[in-house]
Amino acid sequence: MARPESPTEWLRSSRGGPEQLAALQLLKNQITGHIQNKEKYVEKGVLDQVVRLLQTSRSPDSHAKDRRDSFLSHARSLSEQEEIRLHDLQLLSVIANGGPPFLRPIQSSGAIPAILANIFPLDNHPTVVLWALRSLNSIAESSSLASHAASSLEALADYLFTPLCLGAFHSILASDRRQRVVQDQKQIVALLISRLCRAEKHQNALANYGILDDLATMLAAFVAARGEVVPAAEQIGQGDGLSEMIPEPTPPGCSLNVVLAAISAIIAESRFRSYLLVCSPAIMAVFPNAEFEPATKAKQRVRVALAFNNLGSMMTPPLGAIDYLLPVVPVVQTKPSPQAAQFPPLGFTPSRDTPSTNGSNPKSWYKFSFWDTASATNGEAEADKESPFIPWLIHLARSASGLDRVMAASVLASLFKAGFADAEREQQIGVLVIPILCRELKHHSTLADPPEDLDASQAILDRTPSVLARLIAGSELLQMAAYDCGALNTASQLLVESYNLPAQQTVPKPWSPTPSDTEDKDERSAASRLGDHGHLPVVAHKLRMRESALRLVSAMLPFKEEYRKAFVDEEVIGYVVESLIPHPSKPKTSKERVKPEKGVEDAPLPTGLSPYGNNPNSVLVAACHVIRLLGRSISILRTSLEDHGTAMPLFRLLRHPDMEVQVAACGAVCNLVLEYSPVRDQLLEAGVVKVLCEHAHSQDAELRHNAIWSLKHLVNEAPNSLRKQCLEELEPGWLIQLIRDDTEDDALFARMKRDRHSRDDYDGMDMEVEHGEYEEENERPWLWPALYRTNSTRSTGQRAHSPRIERAEARLTALREAEINPVRKARNDDLAIQEQGLGFIRNLIGPPVSRAGAGGAELASDQTEMVDYVFTELGQDRLFEILASKLRTKVLHPFERRYSGRDASTRVLYPQAGTVQHVIYILVHIAASVPRHRQLVISQTELLKQVGAHFNSKNSLVRRALCHLFENLMWKDDQNDDASELRRAELRKLGFQSKLELLEAEDSELDVRERARVAVWQMKQLPQ
Repeated sequence: MARPESPTEWLRSSRGGPEQLAALQLLKNQITGHIQNKEKYVEKGVLDQVVRLLQTSRSPDSHAKDRRDSFLSHARSLSEQEEIRLHDLQLLSVIANGGPPFLRPIQSSGAIPAILANIFPLDNHPTVVLWALRSLNSIAESSSLASHAASSLEALADYLFTPLCLGAFHSILASDRRQRVVQDQKQIVALLISRLCRAEKHQNALANYGILDDLATMLAAFVAARGEVVPAAEQIGQGDGLSEMIPEPTPPGCSLNVVLAAISAIIAESRFRSYLLVCSPAIMAVFPNAEFEPATKAKQRVRVALAFNNLGSMMTPPLGAIDYLLPVVPVVQTKPSPQAAQFPPLGFTPSRDTPSTNGSNPKSWYKFSFWDTASATNGEAEADKESPFIPWLIHLARSASGLDRVMAASVLASLFKAGFADAEREQQIGVLVIPILCRELKHHSTLADPPEDLDASQAILDRTPSVLARLIAGSELLQMAAYDCGALNTASQLLVESYNLPAQQTVPKPWSPTPSDTEDKDERSAASRLGDHGHLPVVAHKLRMRESALRLVSAMLPFKEEYRKAFVDEEVIGYVVESLIPHPSKPKTSKERVKPEKGVEDAPLPTGLSPYGNNPNSVLVAACHVIRLLGRSISILRTSLEDHGTAMPLFRLLRHPDMEVQVAACGAVCNLVLEYSPVRDQLLEAGVVKVLCEHAHSQDAELRHNAIWSLKHLVNEAPNSLRKQCLEELEPGWLIQLIRDDTEDDALFARMKRDRHSRDDYDGMDMEVEHGEYEEENERPWLWPALYRTNSTRSTGQRAHSPRIERAEARLTALREAEINPVRKARNDDLAIQEQGLGFIRNLIGPPVSRAGAGGAELASDQTEMVDYVFTELGQDRLFEILASKLRTKVLHPFERRYSGRDASTRVLYPQAGTVQHVIYILVHIAASVPRHRQLVISQTELLKQVGAHFNSKNSLVRRALCHLFENLMWKDDQNDDASELRRAELRKLGFQSKLELLEAEDSELDVRERARVAVWQMKQLPQ
């Protein structure tokens, strides 16, 4: 029989294995490197045939034992069925390499599940597994070029990061075989993780299935290959049973940056996963904490000399073996700026993420916002020594090059921000790491000609600004180092360059002498219809670089006005504003900008493909963060932000369909609605009050939090009419619900209680969450699978009873509990929202806005009007009861857990400093009104007793607020205010005079002492 002319017809009519192989080979030869042939054959339905053949060519189950035996033995030759599957997978990889247009037919044909069936190393030939992984990688690469890359990559991640596939990945990464094909499998799995792992549910799943531990073992193998294992590590590890955990050196040809990128993607900003990496058995084995005696004492002498010159400390811990690979860095003793406490790192709020902002120690950024027994029992673990892994990453960032350097800094950033580095590392990072990263970034951004490795150069430009941003966030010292190295200028140049796109943003359609057949396109199956063309690789690179540059800019701006003005001087505010628009137009400088006429801002927005690249959601979020920080400067808010028309793009983002964009826009708006903002009226005319109040009713806690924060700023020094409008739109009943105790916590507790009663076998109150169930003590898959994977019973026993391992396990358990427990998260959300709600009430009854021609009596009348209005709307007695409850210590619902009886004990929530401060200032504003309001506060004896319990608060702002309160309570309006004497007498009776005198005499803050002195003077006016 004659062979059909078309490979698709031959493939359809082929019966035996040889014919199918020949047809597949012919088809592969015709489409490789030929985009028109790919389109032609896909439109003819070849994908359905290839996927069907891939699904039907699997070996029968009776041969499963032979396949498993082949996995354990040397590579064997492929069977006929395996060769067919191999050609199918190669075809799918070639088609996927065609770019985004082929993603839709690939997904519609069911190719991804068919590919995933071939990634299991125990059931498939190593070469088949390798090509299955390559096919997935090709799909991932094309997904990154899609018009909606984030959603495409997330959909693919949902396919891959399932329990079954994670088990296959674990088998691949845990293999100790050294054949090239196995090493290639490991590299592709790590590459897939680095590309796809973004969601927290996926990050926790990868940690739970031991994949983070496998990657840590691979990283330890690179350490061994570099010859940088701590001396005598094997002998040290024998006491803990870890000597067998030192891996063999990595074979040549493996990529270190791929492993580091995968690790960085998994640990991200998580303390639990970061510590899971630090105390991974392989990492602990190659980096044990041990005393080290070098052959020369030169570095010790240098350290002593620096200490004598006030450039170091004699109290610093002794140098470890890895520290001798680093230069000695002078440590300048600096006092943290008060601005650092006032403005926490980007993405953090004092009430939610930084309850203790008095200081610059990174460890304080991750303290939990309430006390619990898990953290109480963890005190000893917190004193653990720093792992030598930290200085090794610093050394790697200095000694490596290219992407290896950038990804080493990325892992270092996660561990440093998680608080697992010693205090002096901050200075070392500022001197040894930041300048190198800035130099690397500047070098690749100023290349005149395309480099030999264009992909690597583009990856460095994509990732380095984000890595720098993570390293310097929240640290004035590191921000200064980056600024001195020109990071702000480089980020501005990258932002400008990101808008320099080619005229053709999509792959041009090749010319063909025959017209395309468009008549029957609607009649084809979904697997035969091509999808969106997506972006050219250079366009996708520019959009990623745009986001990364904006993130670096936002990390530089939180604290210093000098940096904000320097950024404005770069003349790139127009680029930031255009980054707030999904379909941007040409960015304009301040000189080119022309204020639009009235009504122009309401014109229809452009749609379709912008010549400057459609901004993805991640760019919109990053631009919102930059505007939020620039809005902290009054001068910039009144000039650059107004001149460039920032208000309306931000307002439109409040209505964006993506929740994350809405959250970021709310955060940015909070600085634009302040009384001195020139764009406030424009936002009010656009209806910002209604939108913010709608978001304050959102089910999303973070959006609710930012909306209340913006409303709090909006009513500050606002006219009474606007204040009343905000409260009416927000609804008084909803405001009361927001500031009550533990709204979300009680809801979760009630739901868990119902679940417990509805299932007889449900012992305790374990709660099923998205990340999986809380496990019993013997069901903790995340706890280092490699630790007990050994043939030596003696070593296993040593590890199980090693104090070092036990401490690490206890700390990991506490960190995991603190991080993924939904009840804890609900309580933190409650505390943050309550604090903002109380701040809203504080500003609602605060000093009114000054009006032209209005006297002091009229302004006081405005404030009295608002106090009475709030009492009427919220209920006077109910408000005072809520305020008193915020000052009390509260017993929480216990976290009942099956695997830890200790965690089921009573938990106590102490009043938070920010909440206490708002409560006291609410009383301050009430007492600043008329005498009857002051008398009303005095009559709240129980509330005043609760207030008095906070005179010994560690927060100076609370102590100052207390002094302010008693000044107002004792204030005498005129000679007819006879009740002032009674108020003084009552306060003395309650014992407040002695407490104020103690503040006057002993408080460490001058401002508090002066406030206390005035209050004591007023109190002593009472005749003795």
